Amino acid sequence: MQQTAQATADNLRNLDVLRAYAVLVVAGSHLCRFCGFAPRYAAFIANLGVGGVLMFFVHTSLVLLLSMQRMKPNKLTRSFYIRRAFRIYPLCWVAIALVLTTRLTDVDLREIARMGWQGVLANGLLLQNVFRYPKVEMPLWSLPWEVQMYLFLPVFHYVLAKHRHKLLPLIMWVGATALAIICTSHSMPRALHASIFPPLFIGGMVAFRLLHSAPVKLPSFLWWFGLPALMVVRCSLLHEVLIDTTRNAAVNATTCLVLGLAVPLFAEVREDWLSRLAHVIAKYSYGIYLLHVPCLALVFFHFQPLPAPLKIGVFIALTGAASALTYHLIERPLIRVGQSIAGRMELNSAAQ
Repeated sequence: MQQTAQATADNLRNLDVLRAYAVLVVAGSHLCRFCGFAPRYAAFIANLGVGGVLMFFVHTSLVLLLSMQRMKPNKLTRSFYIRRAFRIYPLCWVAIALVLTTRLTDVDLREIARMGWQGVLANGLLLQNVFRYPKVEMPLWSLPWEVQMYLFLPVFHYVLAKHRHKLLPLIMWVGATALAIICTSHSMPRALHASIFPPLFIGGMVAFRLLHSAPVKLPSFLWWFGLPALMVVRCSLLHEVLIDTTRNAAVNATTCLVLGLAVPLFAEVREDWLSRLAHVIAKYSYGIYLLHVPCLALVFFHFQPLPAPLKIGVFIALTGAASALTYHLIERPLIRVGQSIAGRMELNSAAQ
């Protein structure tokens, strides 16, 4: 997951709002589950959480393409991988270690106990989806797909840079979505259901290609309402919670396309206390994403006598404090290390 502040786009504050909304929807859906909301709302709430992840996919694809625009073409791929590794893995390892040592998680502890060191290693490498090991906490389901997308993103950047046609990402989305529908509508091996993910990231490529060429700009205040409206419409079109059914794969792919098309269409939200709050949430969003589940488990499993409003308040404060602390002690220093290593490699390569 990528820092919004690294993007150089007219819609900088809009991207902050998008990222902040995404992480709040994910954390909010898990909070509702811990609070024990009525079962009839369970599918809707779970689908909202998945919708937040879809927003992350579009956002991440977009801002990483913007980031690669600023990198030197020479050794771009290697530099990109180094920066991503130092951005993603350190805090992920901290979160995994925290869950394993405290057992504060939202998944079955018996599954974690059975998976052994191989499963822990798979989680640490973010390859649990490849080797079919359980995740140590629910938010880790999406990170392997994101990391595996990184392997192909420099290629997509090269293709988009070489072929400037505005419809190219849309053509790619049509092809990828058709493949996802085929793989989920026929008796295909389940491994091919991974085809549902490429269209989700291509939504960010659509936004990247159209970012500076939107003929009109919709009023910025509509951005605040458009994001939740899109998620509500998406949830109303889904059947159950599974993401690899034909209908849900098509709905999710279309949602990411609509979001990618929408990003360039809105004027930038004005700078006020709400947009500044969105910026702060976006800055700490990776920590919020990884650490909110241990915080939920601590508060709701070990402080059960507290009234629900107080538990929610403690959860929010604890998650915010943990996210800010880990950002300043782990994320930001190691991001700078990755940038330094990649920068030196670029200089050495240029000097040769």
